[in-house]
Amino acid sequence: MRLGSAFLKLPLRFDIERLKGEAMQFGEADWEYHPQRETGNTALPLISVGGENNNLFEGEMKPTSALERCPYIQQVMAAFGTVVGRTRLMRLKAGCDVPAHSDGNYAWRNRLRIHIPIITHPEVIFSSVDNIDIHMAAGDAWTFDNWREHAVYNNSDVDRIHLVIDTVGSSQFWATAKSGWDPSGADQEQNQAIKYYPFSYNSDDHSFALERFNSLPVRSPDEVTNMCNELLADLRQFERSSPHMFVDLEEEIELFKHDWAGYWARYWDLTEYIPQYQLLVRRLKTKIRPLLKHANFDSNRADVYTVAAAWITSMTNEAAPQRLEGSAPELKLDSTVAHSSTSVVDTDKAGSGLTLDEYIARFSLPAFEQPIFIVAAPRSGSTMLFEALQRNKGLWTIGDESQREVESIPSLHPANRQFASNELGKDDYTPQIGAQLMEAFMARLQNPGGTGYEQTPEEYQPKSIRFLEKTPKNSLRIAFFRAMFPDAKFIYLYRSARSNIGSIIDAWNSQKFVTYRNLPDWNGPYWSLLLPEGWRGMRGQSTAQVAAWQWAATNRKIMQDLSQLPKTDWTTISYETLIESPSASLQRLCQFAEIPFGPRMEIFAKQGFPQSRYTLTAPENHKWLRHEKGILEAEEIFLSIENEINEFH
Repeated sequence: MRLGSAFLKLPLRFDIERLKGEAMQFGEADWEYHPQRETGNTALPLISVGGENNNLFEGEMKPTSALERCPYIQQVMAAFGTVVGRTRLMRLKAGCDVPAHSDGNYAWRNRLRIHIPIITHPEVIFSSVDNIDIHMAAGDAWTFDNWREHAVYNNSDVDRIHLVIDTVGSSQFWATAKSGWDPSGADQEQNQAIKYYPFSYNSDDHSFALERFNSLPVRSPDEVTNMCNELLADLRQFERSSPHMFVDLEEEIELFKHDWAGYWARYWDLTEYIPQYQLLVRRLKTKIRPLLKHANFDSNRADVYTVAAAWITSMTNEAAPQRLEGSAPELKLDSTVAHSSTSVVDTDKAGSGLTLDEYIARFSLPAFEQPIFIVAAPRSGSTMLFEALQRNKGLWTIGDESQREVESIPSLHPANRQFASNELGKDDYTPQIGAQLMEAFMARLQNPGGTGYEQTPEEYQPKSIRFLEKTPKNSLRIAFFRAMFPDAKFIYLYRSARSNIGSIIDAWNSQKFVTYRNLPDWNGPYWSLLLPEGWRGMRGQSTAQVAAWQWAATNRKIMQDLSQLPKTDWTTISYETLIESPSASLQRLCQFAEIPFGPRMEIFAKQGFPQSRYTLTAPENHKWLRHEKGILEAEEIFLSIENEINEFH
């Protein structure tokens, strides 16, 4: 949310010792990685969608089990008298930072963030655009303009922890905020006006309202008009410097608003017609992309197209709560074709969306030629291999794993498939799903230097690319991705059973790789890593047995699926060979993938593999022996598969 100043100190103060006590009761396993895996950034959810450990913005907010252990933090949240949204303890390790960024996505249009420092140090600095730097003292309360570019620098030797509350505000909150002060102006701190909130044993002081409704399947024409007008107001900075560009933008956005109103009159917000609106969205994004290339907002230095595209995309949401059956009038559409300046939609195919080929052709996307998928059991070194190949100048990636991209499509999420498994076969693929996945990939597509495809000057955007992907769950989806990309190539990385299973056990014990926190029919620790078919048969088994089974099931599935493909389209390599002979191994893999093994790859290979971003502890020989007893007891689960692997490659 935009504010009149970069920072606003609120006139409240809290019991820092009690806050510390509640924050420090949690163990390392309770902290979650930052969603973008930024170094040193971890969080512990207190209020989240469904009360689960996630980073979602949309959905009914509920307390997590962690919040139940924090009675004073509940009172702190209640003290603001506002509707509480996503809330977390956010930790920043000593010597780390939060890189400069601005929060331009739709979720922040009407929300702000309250910070209450719990553990901090004078050398922890919060910085905003125009070099406004402050230190937030422990026990104080702050909010800030997160539209502006901002960063945090922990130059101290302590791990900083803040309580961070997201809110849409309330009349009581804004009355409190008006009594706050801007630290960048004259020294107006009025300590007399600060209200102190000690711990109360009165249970009534724990109550606060939670967000329940924060998304819609389709935004109404009034909201779309308001959003577009806000966007145009920001773009007026170009009216004088680039008048023709601004006129073209204004015209496209006005036409989009008119088309949206027309669609609303015909389709309302019924789920089956969301693809019709999405065509308008995709068309507008395509129209404005060349107009906004190389442009940044003056107000926050953010890339204009990235912000505009995110706002426009947010105007529809297939995952939003759906209208109750029978509450909308019946629509009987004829087979006329609706023509407008921004769309061509065949209404007798309502709900079908574009096919992959249609999507690529309509929006002039690059062809993904012979994409390369690294398939492997979890914790087998696939991230290490991915990060090595990611440096190759011939490859594009989405920068990390694609769990979110795949499972954000409702029909592919395990919850909508009775949680049978993460497996997807060729029959699960449709050209329409391919178009949705392609759009998700394009949003994060980047070159080896980290520059996004959409931020690359149009004249330098390749018409075809080589795409590299690595997600352990996708090792159970080889047939699915082969259906999407018939010329796909696969690199099968395998690791010796005992070492790999030992690492899987470590991952389970750390609880940092939890994928399904409320898995039905499962009463063990939160489910970690991928979900092969038949997982329910592991109920009541030890962690070592579950880990051995995951390793065996994943490798078995990989070998079954690859054996159905021509041998020229896949290759194998062991983790041990990769470590012992990095240069020869990478050179062979580049030759298989038909990508260059140039100077950058040679230098990297000579230096050896650094620790990957998901490393828990430094590698060492025979680390698996810490779990020797459990692994040996599970030998019957994995020995036959280990023999098959030795024969397979």
